[in-house]
Amino acid sequence: MIEDGRRSRIVAASALGVSGEVVLPTKVERLLQDVVADGFILYCCGPRDEPRALVASYSWDGYLDLLTIRRFDRIITARVPDPKDDRVDVFAPPVVVWAYEGPPEPALRALLNLLPPDHPHAPTNPYLAPPGLQIPRAEQRPLTMQLPPPGRAGHRAARLTARMAETPSKHVSQAWQHHLP
Repeated sequence: MIEDGRRSRIVAASALGVSGEVVLPTKVERLLQDVVADGFILYCCGPRDEPRALVASYSWDGYLDLLTIRRFDRIITARVPDPKDDRVDVFAPPVVVWAYEGPPEPALRALLNLLPPDHPHAPTNPYLAPPGLQIPRAEQRPLTMQLPPPGRAGHRAARLTARMAETPSKHVSQAWQHHLP
């Protein structure tokens, strides 16, 4: 990411569906910043100046929320079961309980507004993961990982829990659905 004083630009490889510099729409840029602020771990697959894919993950008790960007015009967000006795590969999850693939803005909003896994209306039924979540090992290298800043690791859970507390319980599912695309 390059800061030029006004906007962030992402220098991307043709593998991400573009060549040269990409100036993201302000709304998408803010939503990506919200993902980072929520405490997601970030992964850059391939050289930092020409990534093949960008991945972000957030760990819940028993689930993992994922954001996978292979092209800037169409991204995938998902929630993956994460059993305690087995680790999930963020680059090749076998199943999901929820996935959204589409243009960046609605896909990011859907992820950011996804109900916490312990909510009674949260998705829980597993099905095969979309192929777009699979990033072959050869495309992952070199791999750069960025952990959330101290104090941010649990921010997503705290934000969503607070939001649920301020929404009346009988209208909670309607209120959450309103924020989804």
